[in-house]
Amino acid sequence: MLDPKGNTGVYLLYMFVRICSIMEKSSVGSAEALEKLKTESAGFKITNPSEKELALSILRLPEQLELAVSDLQINRVCDLVYEIAVKIAEFYSVSKVVGSEEEHSRVLLLEATKKVMAKTFDLLGMKTISKI
Repeated sequence: MLDPKGNTGVYLLYMFVRICSIMEKSSVGSAEALEKLKTESAGFKITNPSEKELALSILRLPEQLELAVSDLQINRVCDLVYEIAVKIAEFYSVSKVVGSEEEHSRVLLLEATKKVMAKTFDLLGMKTISKI
């Protein structure tokens, strides 16, 4: 249960904290700068396969919630958040966020991912943290 690797709560929280850390280091990491970026930006651009995979994973939330309710299988939400965590690891291993040309776009993608993870944690009864 407390293993920091694999499909565990600790691993999921670690990946959430990793997003928080990357966003904090970013030039648009503050809440004010992020809100300004959201209003001025047309969204995020997909520039590599890892970004695409992460974006597709977070877009599956409504579908997985509907299936979890209709099939009475909450494990679908658990599986989705684990899939997202794996995609985050793949994303930040190949995509530089802070200081890259695509920093604003990638921060927006991470913000969207953070919101989806926070929602799934809430549905699962888990509390989020921003530092370990």
